[in-house]
Amino acid sequence: MAEKVSSTRWFGMAVQALVVLAENEGLCPSGKLAEKLESKSVFLRKILRHLVKAGLIHAKEGREGGYSLVKDPEDIKLSEVYEAMRAETFPKGFFNVGGKECFAPSTRESLIELRNDMESWVVAGLEEKTIADLIQKSS
Repeated sequence: MAEKVSSTRWFGMAVQALVVLAENEGLCPSGKLAEKLESKSVFLRKILRHLVKAGLIHAKEGREGGYSLVKDPEDIKLSEVYEAMRAETFPKGFFNVGGKECFAPSTRESLIELRNDMESWVVAGLEEKTIADLIQKSS
């Protein structure tokens, strides 16, 4: 299991950005995207860079530039978004038992295994959902 997990804040913003892009026709400039998401452009562009690097969105630079989805919303699994946002280690103190002498080595190993299992459960659940599942269906 990887030693890094997705920041829930970054993951949440990435999912929301993908939903906006899925509902938008053509390129969407980062300023417009940030305005819709009520986010700071600088923060959002950091997230968008991860999504570009993961191959989930395309970025066109310049005056007429913006962002667009690379694939259909039905083909973007939330687990892919989670993996793209895998940018930081576990939150400080989260099952951090490495230096605690009050636990026997086998207990420390069990707690670390639980932490890794929890990460696997999250990823498995996200594997079942796509961006399309989150888009409001018009009746």
